Amino acid sequence: MNSETIKIFDDGVLLDIPFNACILFHGRDSIGGLSLGYRLLGWALKELEPDRVIERKEFAFKTAFPGPGVRDSIEMVTRAVTRGAYSVLTQAPDTAPEGVYGRMYFEFYVNDKKLAVGLKPGVMPNEFIQIGRKIKKGSPSTQDMLEWKRQKEALSRAVWSIKDFRDVLVLY
Repeated sequence: MNSETIKIFDDGVLLDIPFNACILFHGRDSIGGLSLGYRLLGWALKELEPDRVIERKEFAFKTAFPGPGVRDSIEMVTRAVTRGAYSVLTQAPDTAPEGVYGRMYFEFYVNDKKLAVGLKPGVMPNEFIQIGRKIKKGSPSTQDMLEWKRQKEALSRAVWSIKDFRDVLVLY
């Protein structure tokens, strides 16, 4: 499932960061977003720089989805949050589908290269969005919390089953 690693340089030192490091950093609470952020990042880096491993300081990220799982996977691999190279956009293309909050829109930068993508409509299950919104409003039932946990784990499995991200993304 998650044997992928992302290679990145940190001041000339090659790091080979496995997904498990992200889990150790973040935990499993937002495992769906953590998986999505990690896999999208690995895909985007290969798209932007297919022939080389980048330095962390070359990377920046913007998103209209402020979820903690995506944020922490980006941070663990690139240190973008710590470096001030991570920002949450208040606007995104109207065609980018809604998430639990925000929109599923992501911008990856390596120096002057930019890759902007959004999830295709329907990739993020509607039941995931609805239960997530219910939980975020507060006072969820025990059953709601169990369903939310189940949905997050199911999303993570679905993300790891994606063979080609071009099948689930819209390029902007």
